[in-house]
Amino acid sequence: MGFYGKEPVTPSECKVLYVWTGLRTPGFFSVYVQGEAQKYSYGFDLVRDPHFVGGLKIDVMGWTGPLGDGSSPYKVHGTFQGAFQKEIIISGSNGNFPIEVEEVPYDQLEDYIKSKALAEAGQ
Repeated sequence: MGFYGKEPVTPSECKVLYVWTGLRTPGFFSVYVQGEAQKYSYGFDLVRDPHFVGGLKIDVMGWTGPLGDGSSPYKVHGTFQGAFQKEIIISGSNGNFPIEVEEVPYDQLEDYIKSKALAEAGQ
């Protein structure tokens, strides 16, 4: 049986985009996280910390167990509504990491969506 908790994060592999959805309209954060988790981990998820008042803090959560030797890589993505901030905090079992936010202007939204669709289709 597995247990649920924070998973380790590789901060250099984390990426956060803020996607503007219109003029003077708040957008959303698109958060990409990677790491190496204990074998056998699964069910990775990004969860907004509701008690954090300093901006946006995302906890990287997952299930681990039964325990095995070594680790395996994982990737997880999530989106979160909110007002733009220059950085957010990604929180894993190995610490809290400030990650700089890149912006996608509203006039480039269509191109961004197309590129994501092509990437998911493997092209």
